[in-house]
Amino acid sequence: MATTTSKAGAAIGFLLAAGVLAAAPAVAQGFADIQNPGKVGPPLETVKTFGDDFRLVGIGVSREGRVFATAPASQVRSHFSMIEVDPKTGAVTPYPDAAWNTFNAQGDGKSQWISVQALWVDKSDHLWALDSSLPKLDQDRLPPKLVEFDLASNKVIRQYDFNGVVSAKDALNDLRIDTVHDYAYLTNAGNKGSLVVLDLKTGKARQVLVGDRSTFAEPSQHLMIGKEIALRPDGSVVAIHADGIALSPDAQWLYYRPLTDHNYWRVPTSALRDTKLSDAELAKKVEFLGTSVLSGGLIMDSSGTLYGGDLEHRTVAAMTLTPDKKLDTKVFVSDPTKLSWADGFAISGGYLYISDSHLWEIAFKNNLPRSGPFTIFKVKLLH
Repeated sequence: MATTTSKAGAAIGFLLAAGVLAAAPAVAQGFADIQNPGKVGPPLETVKTFGDDFRLVGIGVSREGRVFATAPASQVRSHFSMIEVDPKTGAVTPYPDAAWNTFNAQGDGKSQWISVQALWVDKSDHLWALDSSLPKLDQDRLPPKLVEFDLASNKVIRQYDFNGVVSAKDALNDLRIDTVHDYAYLTNAGNKGSLVVLDLKTGKARQVLVGDRSTFAEPSQHLMIGKEIALRPDGSVVAIHADGIALSPDAQWLYYRPLTDHNYWRVPTSALRDTKLSDAELAKKVEFLGTSVLSGGLIMDSSGTLYGGDLEHRTVAAMTLTPDKKLDTKVFVSDPTKLSWADGFAISGGYLYISDSHLWEIAFKNNLPRSGPFTIFKVKLLH
């Protein structure tokens, strides 16, 4: 979900350089049919727009259509980090309350948001919020946390931390909840890139596929802004590792990818849960699905169609697996007058919800002019 990175805030925190890795498969050619397509697909409907006091990134939508959103930050600030939006009136309230959205540097971090990155609503209609924390804070006292809420009461069911599993160099980015096997799977976009596997029954987490070719962004590929390579504010090249993540409807496969290359991967969730597998044995279970659009957030619908934002062409793409397990990519929705950077995703009530974070216009040195407000859109799914 994406999910998903202000991205002027949290994304800058994880735009980290990493070591050299053996080259992944080269980018395939032949995306001309999805470049600059003009207006395509069902109309984008506006759910809510925001100003600079809420730099939208993550979204989550419940079965009943309750809409939640996040605004992670690069530094501690007074603005809300997580809100609920009334889809009828557009009214915004801090979630679960104002106290959680008021940072206390002396607090223990268990009942306050630091920098909420991503959201997910699971099949039991529980809301999960990933607070990635901030690298400059005391990670022993204010570590990243994953919080599960009961939407019927808006009360916390359980919290999970990642002490001893991730460090300040890591950047937990997005998550999916496997209610079939009681696991959570998360992407780590920082350091060398990895997946984090969390046993929801025991609370034990571990990093896997650290620096693997599937989690580490291919160094020879780059996020392009027009004809320019995307640059960090310090002028270095943007490299974002494992970022987008999606779980198959039967929870048998986890799909994921780094942000700054075009490669797509999947791995059996049974292999991720198998603690007896060595790093090398697990890496052999990973399947390369070919190349497609350079996307951040990913989501898979109940029919197995994978959706991702084509960040280089300002569209949302729909991808399906061919019989030989490669991706067939088509433009699902495009509206150059509205959509800028399709970031987080949610599905509810036959609609795909999209968070437009305008990341490339606020986080990078390329200095694009702002093309519109931070916006939550929804678009009707076609099946």
